[in-house]
Amino acid sequence: MGLEHNIDTAHSPDVAEMRGLYRAAEARAARLRFIIEVRALLDAQTFETAAPEVLSRLADFAGASLARLVFPSLRAEAPMQLTVGQSRSPESDGILFASQDGSDLHLTLIGPSRGRPIDADDRQTLEVVAGQLADACNLERQATEKQALLGDLERQRSELAALVAQLIQAQEQERQRVALDLHDGSAQLAAGLSYRLQDLAARVGEAHALKPEIDQLAALARRSVADLRAAIADLRPPELDDLGVAAALRTRLDAIDGMEVIADLDAGADRWPASTGIIFYRVAQEAITNVIKNAKARRLIVRLFEDSAGEAHLEVIDDGKGIGEAPQIQERGARLGIVGMRERLALLGGRIEIGAGASGGTCVRAFAPLQQETISG
Repeated sequence: MGLEHNIDTAHSPDVAEMRGLYRAAEARAARLRFIIEVRALLDAQTFETAAPEVLSRLADFAGASLARLVFPSLRAEAPMQLTVGQSRSPESDGILFASQDGSDLHLTLIGPSRGRPIDADDRQTLEVVAGQLADACNLERQATEKQALLGDLERQRSELAALVAQLIQAQEQERQRVALDLHDGSAQLAAGLSYRLQDLAARVGEAHALKPEIDQLAALARRSVADLRAAIADLRPPELDDLGVAAALRTRLDAIDGMEVIADLDAGADRWPASTGIIFYRVAQEAITNVIKNAKARRLIVRLFEDSAGEAHLEVIDDGKGIGEAPQIQERGARLGIVGMRERLALLGGRIEIGAGASGGTCVRAFAPLQQETISG
């Protein structure tokens, strides 16, 4: 039995060594907890709010009487300095720790030179926490800069939307002025000419040799009056002001003869911003005019709606000739119309797609984001 006891004693660990290992493990756990707590504090609060508490904890951890942090300001050009505590004995105090991570943030701990020495593990912990402070400072600075950039971008978008609205408003006012000039000038003259020719035809009688020619001139004058009135209505349809884009398009489509017209127009489009409604009406107007003049179509489908993503859509589909089959002179005219449609939609940040329809003909699709506009006086 005595022999067995001696063998067990010889192989059992030294108690002092066990205690040393235990203390070392506790110290490592304490350092880890300290790092985790600082990280949680920095994550939960803004940098400027959390920094004083972190400095206080760093001073306690290192046995320092003063902790100083110099870091880039989030709002000014000059660096900021934050100090917690004060040196109790400036003549005998020294620098216990100074961060050396190469960042714009500098941490300095000052305390008694004869106090508890900072070993390698403690220094490594302090470097880790200094790095956490630098990361938190950089992240908050980046977030502040990002927020400022987003604010600038939003302001520029608002200004652009206002400029687009003013540009469209100016274009429509010019159209309205031209329409009024035509109505009060050329249309009145053409109407007067038509009435005079009709009166002349009635007075000369059927037997007069010039009667057929006068009748032809009167018919030509009446046609000119009708064309002028149609042009005036296209320049500024009253429905666009009074009712909205869907109602104005429906009125335009109801006036089409000689083909089947299918109109699927969402009444909600009448509540779109004025600039969006005007531009979509003009694009539809151009596309419909191309169909009537060039496509030789038997059916015309027009759709106007808003999708779930808040984007305005227009579709103009015909079953006539494809856009590439038109004669060369008409193709050039169509290209000019396409350029005009693209330019109008570009004002809204939109786009246009033109291609073959599913069963022949041409399909014109227009898209644009719906945005609120601000028109300043």
